[in-house]
Amino acid sequence: MKTIEVAPRDWTRALDEFSARHQGWRVRLENFARVPDAQPQIRNMRLCGVSADTDSRGTAITIAAAPRDGQSVRHTIRIPRHVSIARTTEGADVALHIESPEGAAVLLITDAILPGLARAAARTSS
Repeated sequence: MKTIEVAPRDWTRALDEFSARHQGWRVRLENFARVPDAQPQIRNMRLCGVSADTDSRGTAITIAAAPRDGQSVRHTIRIPRHVSIARTTEGADVALHIESPEGAAVLLITDAILPGLARAAARTSS
């Protein structure tokens, strides 16, 4: 497993590419925030997309996912500091890691990985 570091200037492009490659794939969000938040849980949902948006308050990264036949939910990470992608040696993305002042969030691509590999990706990302 290797980690691909994404520079802040490349977040928008890299997240657009990540979204295009994995749209519709099953994902699970592991939130390691220091303070629990009330945002929706993403568990075994289909990825709609991941985007980085910047406004006067700073940058926010939003993950959108939906159950097979349901309304999409969004989880937003405000003021991200670090973004990386966990990738197998064969080149398959297995997780997107986003760090913010509140902690870390790891989006696991469950369609692409085996259960043991998912646990390893979460551990190396936290």
